[in-house]
Amino acid sequence: MFGLANELIPENGESEIEMSDEPVTYELALLHYCQGSYAEAGQVLEQHLQQEPENPSAWELKGILCHALCDFEVGRDALERAESFQPLSVSGKLALADCYAHLGMTALSEAVYYHLAQLPIADPEILARLARGLAMLGQYVLAADVCQRAVRLDPNSHNARYGVAFYLAKAGHPAEFIQPILINVIALAPEVFFYRVALVTILCRLNQPQRAYLAIADATDEELKSLQCRCCIRRLVQIFSDAGDQRRAAICRQRLQEKPCCRDSKK
Repeated sequence: MFGLANELIPENGESEIEMSDEPVTYELALLHYCQGSYAEAGQVLEQHLQQEPENPSAWELKGILCHALCDFEVGRDALERAESFQPLSVSGKLALADCYAHLGMTALSEAVYYHLAQLPIADPEILARLARGLAMLGQYVLAADVCQRAVRLDPNSHNARYGVAFYLAKAGHPAEFIQPILINVIALAPEVFFYRVALVTILCRLNQPQRAYLAIADATDEELKSLQCRCCIRRLVQIFSDAGDQRRAAICRQRLQEKPCCRDSKK
C-alpha cells in the first residue's frame, strides 16, 4: 500500500501532512487508505471530490479503493475518469485492468496488462500483481516471465521463484523442468509447507512416489490441517496410505470431510 502512496502523493505532499494540523483532504484520504481504513478513505474522498470534481489523483484513488472493495463497475468508472485528465499510475492501471477482467471486458483488460508487461517495472509487489492478472487471462508463460523479472530483482525471493514454477506448470511445461525450481524454492523457505506439497505434485507426475513421501514425511498435524486444495489433500491421502503412514492419511481424510475451498491460485 505504501508503494501506492509513493505513486499517488503529490509533490511535497509528505511535508504538508507533517506540517499541517489539518491535512488536505486528498492526502488524508490517501493516508486512511494506506492504513487500511477504507470506509474513512471513501468518506473523505467523496467530500474532496465535491470540492474538486476534476482532481485526477482523487478519482484514481477512488477507483483503486473501489477495486479493493470489489466494486468493480464504480472502480472502472472512477479510473477511466481519472485517466481522462492524466495518465494513471501503474497501480491505477493494474486496478483498471482487473476491473475490466471482472466485468467481462476481456479485450480491454488484455490491452492494459500487455502494456504493463512491457514497462520496466522494478517493484516486486507490482510484478506479482501483474503476473496474477496475466495468469487470470490464461497468459501463463508471460506471467512466469514477469515473475522471473522479480527474481532478477531479488534472487532470494522464494515467492517470485515459486511464481515461476507455478505458472510454468500451468503453461504445461514438463515436470522435469519444474522440479529443480521448486527444490530451490524450498531451500530458500523450508518453513513454507505448501511448497513441499507442490513438489509432491511434481514428483507424482514423475512417477516417484517414494521421493514424494519423503518430501512430506515429517509434516505436522497443523501443516496438514492448513491445506485448502482438495486435489492436493487427496494426493496426500494416497501418498501417506501407500507409505503406510496411516495417521497422517487419516488427518488428510478428515480434512477432506471438512470440505475446504479448492484454490487453484498461487499462494
